[in-house]
Amino acid sequence: MQNVDGIYAVEILGPYGWEQFSTAFISDGEFRSASAEHFTTGTYAIDGEAFAMEGNLTQHIDTRTLFGQSDVKGLPIEFRGKVEAGVIDGEARVIGNGKFALRFRLNRLPVLH
Repeated sequence: MQNVDGIYAVEILGPYGWEQFSTAFISDGEFRSASAEHFTTGTYAIDGEAFAMEGNLTQHIDTRTLFGQSDVKGLPIEFRGKVEAGVIDGEARVIGNGKFALRFRLNRLPVLH
């Protein structure tokens, strides 16, 4: 089993390419991600190269539609991705509604000692 614990830059694939979305803190089965506009709390599991996270997403602004919704408060989401060389690449969906998917990429940040 790979150790994915660390701090990650989270990017979302938008109409103009990859853009910064938030910073994620992944440790001991807990997933925390935040920016000035969003936060997500949840849990994750890893099985070989497969990464799976379930959590709740809240957005503080109303200017960006996510998963087809403009009012995002405590939205239950799941993220499934593949871990490879410090990058977790995959898609997020609303739990129970797979109509909209967003592509995310998490890049591990270097550890400063």
